[in-house]
Amino acid sequence: MIHRNDKKVYPRNGHTLFAGIAARISGCASQKEASLEDQIDHAKEEIAEIYDGPVEFFIISTIGKGEQLDRPELAKIEKMLRKGELDFFVMEDAGRLVRGTKAVDLWGIAVDHGIRCIAPNDCLDTINETWEEELISACRDHVGHNAHTSKRLKKKLMNRFVKHGGATAREISGYLKPEGAKTYDEWEKIESATEVIQQGAELLLRTLNCSTVADVFNEKGFPVGKYCRTREEWDGKYLRSFYANTLLKGMPARGSRHTVKHHETGHRKSEKNKAGPNYYPCPHLAHLDAATFDELNAALVANNSNRGRKSVNGKDPRYRVPRSRTQFPSQHARCYYCGRHMIRGGNGIKENLMCSGAREWKCWNSIGFNGAKMTQLTVDAVQHDLYALEGFDEQFAQMVRGWGPELNGDRDQKWKEFQLKEKLFLRDKENLESSLRQFGARKMIVEQLDQLEKEEQALAMERQSLEHSSTNELDLPTNVNELKALFDEQLLDLSIHSTEMADLLNFIVPEVYIYLVRLCDGGNLLPRAKVKLNLMGIVPDAQFEPSLNNVLTRELTIDLFDPTQRERIRKESVQLVQKGLTHKQIANAIEEKPTATAVYKALKLEAKMKELGLTDPYIFLNEPPEDYKKLRRHKNKRYQFQMLDNYQPPEL
Repeated sequence: MIHRNDKKVYPRNGHTLFAGIAARISGCASQKEASLEDQIDHAKEEIAEIYDGPVEFFIISTIGKGEQLDRPELAKIEKMLRKGELDFFVMEDAGRLVRGTKAVDLWGIAVDHGIRCIAPNDCLDTINETWEEELISACRDHVGHNAHTSKRLKKKLMNRFVKHGGATAREISGYLKPEGAKTYDEWEKIESATEVIQQGAELLLRTLNCSTVADVFNEKGFPVGKYCRTREEWDGKYLRSFYANTLLKGMPARGSRHTVKHHETGHRKSEKNKAGPNYYPCPHLAHLDAATFDELNAALVANNSNRGRKSVNGKDPRYRVPRSRTQFPSQHARCYYCGRHMIRGGNGIKENLMCSGAREWKCWNSIGFNGAKMTQLTVDAVQHDLYALEGFDEQFAQMVRGWGPELNGDRDQKWKEFQLKEKLFLRDKENLESSLRQFGARKMIVEQLDQLEKEEQALAMERQSLEHSSTNELDLPTNVNELKALFDEQLLDLSIHSTEMADLLNFIVPEVYIYLVRLCDGGNLLPRAKVKLNLMGIVPDAQFEPSLNNVLTRELTIDLFDPTQRERIRKESVQLVQKGLTHKQIANAIEEKPTATAVYKALKLEAKMKELGLTDPYIFLNEPPEDYKKLRRHKNKRYQFQMLDNYQPPEL
């Protein structure tokens, strides 16, 4: 029971009541945005019944799934509650805030900060002593409602499918769904597509190469399907999924996949249904006979059985692991030429990385490198740089001491400067929004709004830094030895292959670009990394004092290859030949014991360097060399070099 008039309500500031309102709709097709306005009006009516003085409302209305716990508005609401400036926090029911016990946590924060929470549809009010147990009960009801509705809909749709082919999917290429059709029995197959699909199946069974058949489909102008949003042409991956669709043999399926809730975020993730799908027979939709379809897919499965990740104890080691949680430098290092991330599985070797653009035929850099080797070289480079700071120890200590007064004493001045910038930003934003309402979405205004959005993000980061430094004393190392000890402690017990090592190195090495070099006398293409090293990435609090970061930031070049023998023995061979030794004598004198031919090649490399006026035998490659026969990706008709949007290669 909500208490309305038990005692008079007084605003905490003495004159104006501050009330926060949370409104949400899921965004389903049947829901209208007008529902948000209804919820807001309802909340305002509740406040009007309690207090008849001046009220200022803080409204957060969103469209999103109530189960999802990583919605940005939840963080915004929590921050608003922790400030303790509100008198009331109102929502139509607790499920409008979040469907789950996270609502109890948020209400608890509000109560701790003296904020009264109300959910009239659930008959909840924190003025009641039993509000917490009643809210937990309401959360149980909201979660149960979701679960029961989901089960009911799934059961109903599957029943319609099994009984008369209802609950149809969207049609793929080769099929026509007449307007108003409700079942698969009403679908039609496009007769002209049958010959193309059958010829593609014959070629695929013969070659087991999906990319080859995709090229044939593109040449013939066979459409990918009107609901294909991710591509305009066929490729090997999409063609494989097309020929795996049982609709081609006249047996549409339902239930191949199902969703499983990830409780940490509240998201539901799709995964393969172990129980398998149900089928509905539709012989009139078959482009392929069942025997041909089954033979083709069995052959493709057998051909690819030795590919992909190997299971560990019968399980995929990456099962339910986010893609961002990977080993260094996967999804961190970028291709210098096109700007795309380097991914694992380069040229069929799982330990190697290569440019993801090369797989998409948008970059010519298909040379792979060993990821574990780069991780070890990066760790060695960090340790080398830390120990190279031995003579810098006293200077470093003086810098930290010098910044101490600024960090702890000049915050008021920084806050004043920030507040002025924020005030000017809000004025500019309001002027632009006014222009947008008056003149419409003109190109110049839209571009300026985009720029303001970037400025808003920068201001948010600056505010976070100031708030952190205002409420916490920055924990910074006072000398280089502490910095080294901190790195060694973080490195302790971390495997080169672990995701924890990747988390550490991603902070210390914020930028990695991979490019190719080659010996000036020819030979293989070799990967080299341009690395931005930020030693203060070892210290979590360093992000709140950018000036310290700038001092210990430098750029390195790391060779991701072992030098060839002629380069390894070049300098020693040059020294010995100047003493009058023959090639054979030089070969016997060098510890590596190369052949006389290897010595000859080393001296020839030195002569080539002098001819070109080089001090480094390696030359940078900006395009694929014509005399290198192993690199032919750019000769394929599917190849079209394309940089990422707005990418500019850094200076080397």
